[in-house]
Formats: sequence, C-alpha cells, structure tokens
Amino acid sequence: MSLALLLDVDGTLMDTFEDILASMNLALSEVAVSPPLGADELRPLIGRPVAYQMSALRGTPQGLAAEINDRYYRHFTAIVRERVRLYPGVEQTLQALSGRRIGTFTTRRKEVAGIMLRVAGIEKHFTAITGGDEVSRPKPNPDLALHAAKAIGVPPGMAVIVGDAPVDIQAGRAAGMRTIAATYGYGGLGPLREAGPDLELASFEELPRALESLERRSPSA
Repeated sequence: MSLALLLDVDGTLMDTFEDILASMNLALSEVAVSPPLGADELRPLIGRPVAYQMSALRGTPQGLAAEINDRYYRHFTAIVRERVRLYPGVEQTLQALSGRRIGTFTTRRKEVAGIMLRVAGIEKHFTAITGGDEVSRPKPNPDLALHAAKAIGVPPGMAVIVGDAPVDIQAGRAAGMRTIAATYGYGGLGPLREAGPDLELASFEELPRALESLERRSPSA
C-alpha cells in the first residue's frame, strides 16, 4: 500500500499570506484593536488558531478573539471565493500522485478549505477535506492528524504529513506519522528543523521523490 498524504493548505499548497494578513487587520480595525499586525509577527504563528494568535500577539481576551476570528473569516472567505494562488507545480504534482489517498491537514475551517480547493481547481485530487473546526484540540496536538487520517481511511502509520509550520511537524510526530517540512512556506527553517521532520521540500514538485524515499525506508508501505 502506498503512503497516503495529509497536506497543509496555507503555506504548503497555496500562498495566501498577504490575504491572511489583510483580513486579520481588517478584523482588528473593526473592533478597534491596535496596532495592526505586522507580517513578521504574524508569519511564525500561521497554522495556529486565530484565538491563539490574538492572545499571543495582543493579549486579546477569549470573547473578543472569537469575534475577531469570525470577522477575519468573513473577509478571508470573500477573497478566496474570487481567487487563490497555488505554489508552482502543485496541480501537476497532485496529478502525478493520483491513485494515492490525499486529505487536507489544515487549521482552517473545513468549509473554507473546501472553497479554496474548488477555486484552485484541485479539489478532485482529494479523498477527503477536513478542517481544524472538527477537533477540540488544535495543532501541535495529534487530534487533527488522527481525524484526517481516519477521514481518508488509512491508519496513522501509513500517512505522511506535509506542512510548512513547526506545529504541522509536531502534530504529525505526535500522531505517529511521518512528516515532510515544506521549507518554501511561512515557517522559519530553524524552527522547522527543530521540530524534527523526516524530510524537507524546497518546492512542492519534489514531493513524489520524497515519498519514494520514505517508502524505500518502510517495507510495509
């Protein structure tokens, strides 16, 4: 059996950082939270829930963070209904991996993840779409990884997490899965390597070769 894939979305499949930052700052301005978020402070926290980001960066109380989250999603969803930008080679690489079970592994709400995949024209490559709103504990806990593996019908040991954030790698390892770090995304190279991925990708197009390498290491794959 070939290894299955659980793919992060933002920073791994799609370059959405500027849209995330703009949507967050629109939400903050609507509830009079200041100052606006800077790119350098938000980037390391991509992959964490908005409530975590706001607590860490602005000390925002839970109730206000929930409102910011809802406002952020309204702005971000409006943007991605119109356009998303795939990283180079994503469509072709997913086509080359046809026949494998592939699922999402994203903190993003399931509905919004589905919209993004449809707008990008890659939904057809996915066995199942899951989102962070379907589990009680976010990355780096293993809950989402285990839920996503179940959704595509594979045991944890047969799944590979691909993500650009340290929390992606940490969650995959906690779930007993192999992990591949997308070093072209939003996560810093140092923190990514400290998380202990099995392999690294400098571009998404390297994924088929990386999977072959992992399968050679594992006779049961």
